[in-house]
Amino acid sequence: MSEISDLQRLVPAQQDLRVRWRLSAGEFLFTPLLMVLGFVGLAVGAVFADASSSEWPAAVRTVFLRLFPHDNLIKMLSVIATGLVTVTTLTLSALLVAISHTATSVAPVVFDQFLRRRANQAYFGYVAGCATYTYLVMAVSRPEWAGVGALLAVVLAAGALVLLVFMGYLMIDQMRPTSVVRSIQELAYRARMRQMPLLARSRTRALLDGDSTSVTTRATGYVIDISAARLESLLAGTGDRVEVAFQVRIGDLLAYGDTVARIRGGSPEERGRIAGKVLTCVMIDRARNADVDPDHAIEQLGNVAWAATSTRQNPDVALAAVGALRDLSARWAAAGVPDSTVYGRPLPVVYDDAVQRRIVAALIDLVVVSASSRQHQTCAVALSTLADILPQLPERDRDVAVKSLRRALPATLSHVASVEMGRGLAKLRAALDAIGHEDMADQVRDMGPRLVRESGLSEEEDLIDHLDETEITGPRSFRFR
Repeated sequence: MSEISDLQRLVPAQQDLRVRWRLSAGEFLFTPLLMVLGFVGLAVGAVFADASSSEWPAAVRTVFLRLFPHDNLIKMLSVIATGLVTVTTLTLSALLVAISHTATSVAPVVFDQFLRRRANQAYFGYVAGCATYTYLVMAVSRPEWAGVGALLAVVLAAGALVLLVFMGYLMIDQMRPTSVVRSIQELAYRARMRQMPLLARSRTRALLDGDSTSVTTRATGYVIDISAARLESLLAGTGDRVEVAFQVRIGDLLAYGDTVARIRGGSPEERGRIAGKVLTCVMIDRARNADVDPDHAIEQLGNVAWAATSTRQNPDVALAAVGALRDLSARWAAAGVPDSTVYGRPLPVVYDDAVQRRIVAALIDLVVVSASSRQHQTCAVALSTLADILPQLPERDRDVAVKSLRRALPATLSHVASVEMGRGLAKLRAALDAIGHEDMADQVRDMGPRLVRESGLSEEEDLIDHLDETEITGPRSFRFR
């Protein structure tokens, strides 16, 4: 019997309504439901105003009843309520149809971004609240009332029609690939800033060795946040005797039994105490938290570029995503991580910031996948972007990037010997020379003649020969429309 109980505890609660409600409310439902409740309160106020209309001056009440007869108002309310429901249904149907016809490279991201936009949430909340208000007023309306609630319903319905025009444009604009990319960029900027307290107060390498205590998780889901404030409270009084080395990063997917952290230093009792509470500092949920997870935005941009590159689509989508990745990398490399004193004292916590490595990995993926679609423009821009990023990386990340690039470079031989490819390879060779990887630079230099031979051209037509100049490090050759 005890074995069955243990097994039941191991099975994740997939039907947990509280979890589902938290996810749906945080992603979309909170704002619309709040607006619907506001309209319900407005309906109650309008009903009270109508109920007290018998106490109005006779002249005012007579004017209301003559200008707005009760029968006309009831008919109008019925038309408004039905029309609002129809508009909401048509809007949702148009959204789904538009997404289904959107390029497969951005459709999932479009839907995710659509749900998270406050303007979209407010629009659906307004229309749903307006319909709820109309039905409530229509249900309790009396012939002897002045009809204040009904008149307000007409005004609100007119406002919904005006908003429909703006919302129609916003929906179309949000489904443009460049709008999607720009939205993801802005999301990544904000997420990186919210992640800074943890990065600034953590170490990049462990300082303690010896015995350690492992911390494993019983939960399943994504690491959505690691609270620096809770870690400070947990480690108060330990000084540098104890060190918490996280084995996971924000955005990682965990399964039951995965190691989350290792506690080093101190006594076994002290390590055990901290190990028993460190999971309270790690938030795990079924969906990633885009507000504090810049890696999520990077993966979205990489997926958009990957899907556009792996199929026979307009390369502008992939080029826009690559441009966004290069911009993110350049900004974050220039900004760096602020001193820990900006957010508080340093913490004996080890956390591996892999945001630049994820950008490099996304670009290398494009170099590989472009071989299947023969999109030499995307491959060339990915190589050129890698050349821009490599000198900005820390030494550890740079070595990992060069090793990964070494294994991916043979994929470039499947492309034509275009001017773009020659420029991209030349820029990459110059960057590798600048960071001290001459052997890798020579390998890239040999790719030029090999690419020419694979394309059936003569050695005299090697494009790198006349492009291997200092001017190739100038403006980047990608389009962002």
